This record gives sequence, structure tokens and C-alpha cells, in this order.
Amino acid sequence: MSLLLKGGISKLSELEIDTDKDWQTRGISNIREVASGMAIGDIVQHDGVKLVQLPPGMANYVLTSEGALHLVTWAPGGTYFDRYLPVSIDVTHAEGIVSPIAILKSVPIAVGLNYPTATKQPSLGSSRSVGVVTPVDIAKASSPGRQIINERTYSVSSAVADDGGVQTDETAAANDDTLDDMVLLPAIPALNDAYYFAYSATFERIRLNQGTRGVGTWTINWEYWNGAGWAVLSGVDDPTNGFRPAAAGTYKISWLVPGDWATTIVAGLGPYYWIRARVTAYTSITTQPKGTRAWIYQTV
Repeated sequence: MSLLLKGGISKLSELEIDTDKDWQTRGISNIREVASGMAIGDIVQHDGVKLVQLPPGMANYVLTSEGALHLVTWAPGGTYFDRYLPVSIDVTHAEGIVSPIAILKSVPIAVGLNYPTATKQPSLGSSRSVGVVTPVDIAKASSPGRQIINERTYSVSSAVADDGGVQTDETAAANDDTLDDMVLLPAIPALNDAYYFAYSATFERIRLNQGTRGVGTWTINWEYWNGAGWAVLSGVDDPTNGFRPAAAGTYKISWLVPGDWATTIVAGLGPYYWIRARVTAYTSITTQPKGTRAWIYQTV
């Protein structure tokens, strides 16, 4: 079929449309109808049949796709905090600093935030109720990458003081709160004097309440029984500095659990898993170190 159009055009493919011209009532598709109803900020999208107008969304909303065969829509956007957190954060708000380790046992699961009206510090109790913690409370206290450890605390199974080979059972002293009833080192230490701590299972740390800090010059090694003899523990972290801390107080001493740790009997007590702090060098002493209580720590 031949087609003769005005202006000498013989093919429809040769037709050119002036899109800048006001076609009045001769609208092409529904472009004129959409354009006539548009205001500043309006955009156009296709609904599958024709072009439709999409008015601007609310302030801080963003244009969001719901996937193929769906119209685009406006959805909440805004600033980084507004978009990714369900609360507004007052970055100038100052509160007390609370380390995550301090809330570990009372807040097993974080279920919500109440900011900025939350209290500075959660209520800690044995009921396992969830404390409310503001973001600023936990933002600064812990260094990046710090590991949070769940621990259980137990009484020591046995404790023994060794003075020149004379071993004294101090289990009761290590498990009560009597001040300075643990003789951590003799009044005048000598090579191989030691203090022993024991538990019925392997353990990673002891907590020592040292009532009197030692003053003097000596060296101790932290050792364990490997089934054949006493060996030096690896990875020891001893903030008491061999029972000579900067001040009297409570300290955690930790180490890497040996793979060959074996049970033995010391002073007729056991068999238990034992560690000991043994004097390997001695020069002088001004103040004898004494302890008040000790605890066993295990990771769970």
C-alpha cells in the first residue's frame, strides 16, 4: 500500500515531528496532557500504558525502585544518621563513658535504645533485665578490636605457700576476706620459694586481691605442671609485677592455657591443675607481699 503525505513525504519513516511546536489540541500520545499538569519538581514515568506524572516527595525522601514492572516511589532518605539509625543522635550530647565489658553480664541482648532520655549507666542486677545504654555511653571507652570475654568465677581448689621447701596449706586464707592472710612470698625470699594456686579444671586467669604490695628486687616465673615437671607458662600478663604492683588492690593475672597441662598433688592436695609463682632471682626486700583473697577465672 502506498502512502502520500502532505509535503511530498511518501514514507511514514520520513515523517519528522517538531517537538518544540505547540500542537494545541493535536497532542501526540499524552505528552501535552502530562506536561500541562506538571509543576516545579515533577517528573515523568511510564506506567506500562502511558506516561504519568510523579509529584515531588517529602523533604529528604529519595526516589526508590521497587524492581522491574513497578513504578518508582519516594522513600525516606535524609542524612546518614536519619537513614541508617531509627533515632536522631545529638552528637554534642555528653554522658558518662561506660565500657561494654561493664555491661556484659546484665545486658545479654541489646533490644533497644532510648536516646537521648536514657540514663547514663544501666542498672546492673542478677535478674538479667536489659539495661538501657545510650550510644555515646559506649562509643569511647573500649579500644577498637577489643575482645569482650564471658567469664565465670570460682573459689580456688587449693592454695599453698612454699618457704624453702616447707609447704603450708593456705586454701582457707585464699577463699576468705581476712586481710593479708596469704603469704605470697616469705619475709626473706630465696631461690625456688613459691606460691601455688590450683583448680579442678584448667583455667586462664586468677584474680588476686593483694592487701600489701611487695617492695624489693626479685624475679618470679609463672609455671605449670606438664606431667613430667614444672614449665614456664606462655603469654603471661602479670599486672602485679611479681607481687609488686603500683598499689594494693585487685588484679587479674592471665596466661595461655598449655596443651600439655596435667594434674598433680602439691602438699598432699589434689590432684588438681596447679600454677605457681616461683622466685628465680632475689636481691633485696623492703616490704613482704601479702594477699587477701584469690579467685579462679574460666572463659565460657
